[in-house]
Amino acid sequence: MAPQMANGQGSFPEAGPVTYLTDDLAECRRLLLGPLPRVKRWFHGTTERAARLACFQGIVPGCWIGAGGQSCGVLGHDSLHDFLDRRRYQWIIEAVGPALNEDLKAWWVPPGDIRGVWRLGTFYLRSAIAATHGKSVSTTKSGCACGLSELCAEQQRLWRATWPDDTAA
Repeated sequence: MAPQMANGQGSFPEAGPVTYLTDDLAECRRLLLGPLPRVKRWFHGTTERAARLACFQGIVPGCWIGAGGQSCGVLGHDSLHDFLDRRRYQWIIEAVGPALNEDLKAWWVPPGDIRGVWRLGTFYLRSAIAATHGKSVSTTKSGCACGLSELCAEQQRLWRATWPDDTAA
């Protein structure tokens, strides 16, 4: 198999969001081997369905599942206040893992990096929400139009490997 990210956990390297820095496959692989950003707590606003899925399978960019703004990375904020002040989202995922300091935090997020979900000022642990989730998971789109299609497929396999044993395919 081709080289993988240094940690296999979906974080971008300190160099930045490589899916936006290059669409050259070899250069992207080289950048992904760089040092990872520090582990920190951060937040991702979404819908109820996506929040429940995230507690079970993690978070992926919209371009993988044909949803959202087709961003090739997971957006987030460093502060819960960034969401509460604007009241844009009712479901806010709290994650702890390697993440960039900008709005584009990671390429994808494994379920183990999801601490839980904030809903109208109340926090719910990931395990509690995941326990109520059925076995329905997101279906990924195969390939994309950029030169990173092969790498995206590899990252999707790594992501699926982080799911609970009875779900990963």
